[in-house]
Amino acid sequence: MQKILTVFAISILLISCSQERRMQATGFTQGTTYSVIYFNQGTDHQYQIDSLLLAFDRVLSTYQESSYISKWNKGEVNDLEQPAMFKEVVKQAKKVNVASDGLFDITVSPLMKFWFERDWKTAELDSSEVDSVMQFVGLQRVEFVDGNFTKRDSNVQLDVNAIAQGYSVDVLSRYLESKGIFNYLVEIGGELRASGKKPNDEPWKVGIDQPSSENLEHELALSVELNNEAMATSGNYRKFVEINGQKFGHTLNAKTGYPARTDVLSATVFAPDCMTADAYATACMALGFDRAKALIESDSQLNAVLIYSDASGKVNTWNSRKN
Repeated sequence: MQKILTVFAISILLISCSQERRMQATGFTQGTTYSVIYFNQGTDHQYQIDSLLLAFDRVLSTYQESSYISKWNKGEVNDLEQPAMFKEVVKQAKKVNVASDGLFDITVSPLMKFWFERDWKTAELDSSEVDSVMQFVGLQRVEFVDGNFTKRDSNVQLDVNAIAQGYSVDVLSRYLESKGIFNYLVEIGGELRASGKKPNDEPWKVGIDQPSSENLEHELALSVELNNEAMATSGNYRKFVEINGQKFGHTLNAKTGYPARTDVLSATVFAPDCMTADAYATACMALGFDRAKALIESDSQLNAVLIYSDASGKVNTWNSRKN
């Protein structure tokens, strides 16, 4: 009788699994699109996903004047407990800042504004102008005091665009898992996190663009499988400035105050969570190939595909992954 009941239970489980349906939620957020593919018994989570993304923006969007981070930047917040989302992002940003020797830095907001206002041109630029902005740049100016992050100077401002989008992918992934959904692919603006597999046991496969300013059709450099991991890509091959004949990436060097000279054309990082992958992808762009490669190899939880240009101008690919 026990054996019969066991077989019956297994049969019910198999029938239940086979009835999982492919569900998808799509929309717009953070100035880009998002897509969430998941498998369950048919429950639609579109409304809850949109609500989470709105809540995310209310905390971390620098484009919303009423968001928490915008108020923090302007010094308009009180001493009450800070939102968990804000603290988690700043905490991880500090960790990556240390690992990247200060080249990943979310206090570059005033520096970004400085360069955008000047259209990235250095002609007749007095270095003292950059120095005057740099006195407000550096994550050491943000401290964790009595459970909250505070700043030493009111002019210090945060720009979390190089880490927050990846974090929003994690926010949605956590929500799905809280609902018992462990087979999913979350994508926001090209940042991805995958869990489990498709019902036919097929893995999640995604592509990495070939770095080229003419690659309007998004020709792929290679495709990879995501196995319970996240992926984020940063690249300067479509966004660069030319100064005295030298191309500079759109990633700023937070230590010099100037656009970063880099031989890395594209950095795709794989990590357990998308916030980490997003931050390290940006860090790799600023570090350059040799230091980026060393950084990835120093952390067993990280993998990367770095597409870079060598001294002769030849484009090469370094892939620390086996698949």
